[in-house]
Amino acid sequence: MKLSVIFEEKPQRWGLRGDPYFWDHLKELAEDMDILSPEELEQWIKDEYLTLSGKPLTDEYMDFAVIEEFAHGGMSSGGVSNEWWMEEGIPLLRSRLEEL
Repeated sequence: MKLSVIFEEKPQRWGLRGDPYFWDHLKELAEDMDILSPEELEQWIKDEYLTLSGKPLTDEYMDFAVIEEFAHGGMSSGGVSNEWWMEEGIPLLRSRLEEL
């Protein structure tokens, strides 16, 4: 089983416009990855965010990053929300992984 299975069902709401693109980016990478532990999953997401944005994904400031490759128009275009990923995205993915 590949890690991408936990990305199959998309959330109903997002933080910023770039969040669904980051989700899809992670899903695409996960298609070639085996299942990870929940801790490894969280670290992998944070590492990928840092690689793409140059900023850490942390709940310290509830900041966001603008990732140009995810910018497709609109006021928050390309914005990826730290708050959404730390409070909703990562916990959702961790819980899906734990259910496997």
